[in-house]
Amino acid sequence: MFKSVFLLLLIFSSVAFTPLVFGQELKKATWLENASVIYDQKYSKTVIASVAFETINNNEIAIPDSLLQKIVSKQEIRNVVFSNMGECVMGVPADMQCIMINFDLQRLKGEGGITTVQNNAKMIGDQLISELNQLFGVDTKFHSIFIHGDSEGTMSGTSEFTSARMVSAAYTMPKQETSVVFDNLSENLIAPQIASAGGFFDVAREMASNPESIASLVIVQDAKTPLLLLKVSHEYSGQSDDISMINPLDFLGVNELERSKHFENIFVPLNSVVQVVIFPESPSQINSVKTNVLTELASVEDVSNAGWFFTSTSPNAIDARFLFGTTNTISADELTMKLGPWDMQNTSDSFSAGDINVETGDSEGQYAILVGIIVAAIAAAAFYMKGYKKKH
Repeated sequence: MFKSVFLLLLIFSSVAFTPLVFGQELKKATWLENASVIYDQKYSKTVIASVAFETINNNEIAIPDSLLQKIVSKQEIRNVVFSNMGECVMGVPADMQCIMINFDLQRLKGEGGITTVQNNAKMIGDQLISELNQLFGVDTKFHSIFIHGDSEGTMSGTSEFTSARMVSAAYTMPKQETSVVFDNLSENLIAPQIASAGGFFDVAREMASNPESIASLVIVQDAKTPLLLLKVSHEYSGQSDDISMINPLDFLGVNELERSKHFENIFVPLNSVVQVVIFPESPSQINSVKTNVLTELASVEDVSNAGWFFTSTSPNAIDARFLFGTTNTISADELTMKLGPWDMQNTSDSFSAGDINVETGDSEGQYAILVGIIVAAIAAAAFYMKGYKKKH
């Protein structure tokens, strides 16, 4: 059960994956793509690779307005999840898949107790499930109401009930192959110009062909613009023993990663991200990378150059985001990072990204980097001049 809950949490871990802190406004499309590799040496002892797509535009992931309005009108709902991950909640076998309508416990409970929670969750779930089945092209049936808590959602006893925060109405059906799920979602819900634009989407499609992968679509509640998330993930067991050399594209199954052609005529540096998260068994730090280290993201110039930005430099939880800048492709070798043991003489609780060694290679390579920086600066200037002319 822990494994299923851990994977379910990872489904949501990439929600709103790109918005970072910037001092100046940057142009941004509504479609975002993220390739993520989580090296979990400490907890699950696995490596989890995923490709996720996020949008607030239901022309890009076609959820009917009427269904979104019904979801938005129910403030008790946190999110709706369609996934072919088995054991989505306790009691669901591994050969079944789920639609889960997840609720905020306190909103659902009101002044009542467990019976109120069960009745309200079932009532709201039943009001939505017919349209959700139609949307996803499935025929799920009611399975159970599950209360998530410190004791795996047990519904007996008051301590588990009061400590729980979320309630799931689970509807199930026999599990489908991930390739079938992904193809159905791609053909029926994803805008054709995105599904045919290559890049990250092709990587997701290939990952979905692995029978052990998982596909999920999530609708996250928001009063104004619900967040829509499509994700394919694959868990590799026994691959986290040696993480001294980090090569994320190994687990994504490609030697080169290309941005979607959906972005080829616009400068949107925040819309394509490669994320690497590392939970080392013992305190560790990044010693070197093959591309730039971005120490701040305060202006458009900062994100015009390809490189790694570290959102966490904790020796126990490292989170690095690779931004493409003005480039459209990146090779496996360029994305490698070397990990080493934590410097025990460091009195800080984190390592400094500015101290990470950048392996620049030969002079010819350095010249190419210099040219790239100049081109990026010109592109950034043109970008701002374009905006200035429009305003004046």
